[in-house]
Amino acid sequence: MYDRKKKLKEFLSDDEYEVIVQNATNFSDMPLPVWHLEIAKKSLSELSNFDLIRCIRQDVFTNLATYEIIERIDENNTPFYADIDSLELMEKLSSVSEEILSTHKDKLNRMIENIKKKNLIDLADVWMFDEQKETYQGYVETIERKIH
Repeated sequence: MYDRKKKLKEFLSDDEYEVIVQNATNFSDMPLPVWHLEIAKKSLSELSNFDLIRCIRQDVFTNLATYEIIERIDENNTPFYADIDSLELMEKLSSVSEEILSTHKDKLNRMIENIKKKNLIDLADVWMFDEQKETYQGYVETIERKIH
């Protein structure tokens, strides 16, 4: 769907990119505009999980970040590939609009089926407490509701 090697700024118009550059220049003492410019120079595959989470949190490149999170989950055949970030990745994914999630319905259905079939949440005992498992299950159910 998206070229994961393409720099994020290539998904923007020249005017949109110029606004990001100006904000970073005018507010260079503030971390958010500087971060926004830094990630615009990266490709999807170069973004860290934290960058992806922050994109959704800050509502920048939301479509692209959602796509990349789903691709990483799909490639690794588990939503728990990111260890510590897994809970927050799923939280942010569940917070994305129904419209955006629906464009990835097939992969999300496959991910949810994989979680259920392999009982992956119960197997996360090593690094997830019971209440975190319940929270995670809630995120999965939210995603499932949004795509059906």
